[in-house]
Amino acid sequence: MFQKVMVAYDGSASGGVALQQATDIAGLTQAELHLFGVIVSTGGMAMAQAAGAEDMLGREGEAIRTRLDEVATKLRENGLCVYTQAVEGSPAEAIAQYARQIHADLLVIGHIPQFSFGHWLEGSVAKALLRSLPCSILVAK
Repeated sequence: MFQKVMVAYDGSASGGVALQQATDIAGLTQAELHLFGVIVSTGGMAMAQAAGAEDMLGREGEAIRTRLDEVATKLRENGLCVYTQAVEGSPAEAIAQYARQIHADLLVIGHIPQFSFGHWLEGSVAKALLRSLPCSILVAK
């Protein structure tokens, strides 16, 4: 079955649904659970960073790493084998690269409605991942 389950997690509501489903699957299959966060450095975030003096990427990166660490600590207390990783980049590219790097058997991502601003800027992350990943993908709704 699944030995390495990866979940793209950003702390959003859809990310929470993906996290819950990935956690359930990892628990049932006794798989490693890889929590992965992307510090988005493309699209609107890149424009905002270029326009201001604030280190928005640095702040966003710290927030994502903190969320991943907090969740990982709770899941480890429940007996799961959990790893965390956060990287800067384009979501689809970063997720695909990490999934290939760890040889993920399953990737779980949250569903983002097509009318979102992020979808308009970046295109569908799920669609890009379907084209590029050799593992199964679960889009949690």
